[in-house]
Amino acid sequence: MTPGQAAEAAGVSRWAIMRAINSQKLKAQRDNRNQWQIAPEDLAAHWPHTVRQVQIAHPNDIAELRAKLEGETARADAAERSRDQAETDRDRWQRMAETLAERPRFRWPWHR
Repeated sequence: MTPGQAAEAAGVSRWAIMRAINSQKLKAQRDNRNQWQIAPEDLAAHWPHTVRQVQIAHPNDIAELRAKLEGETARADAAERSRDQAETDRDRWQRMAETLAERPRFRWPWHR
């Protein structure tokens, strides 16, 4: 991982990571593009209490999240259909108003 990614994972600043690399307290290597690369194991060894561990989702959690996603997708589809119907109604009313505006106005014969 890069120093920025390591800093985010450890909850420290990028400069703290760079100071640890420069003081050789944190093992890091340069890659082919001359950028620092830090192994997650080395980061966990240096900052054991601050490095966030990745939690693997339980299959039941995944099923629950999929059900929530399906529900939200259905709600979004319903909202989109409602919006489309409202736009159709708006366009119809606009055409009716334009048609009425184009008609000549009726004038009573005694009003000149």
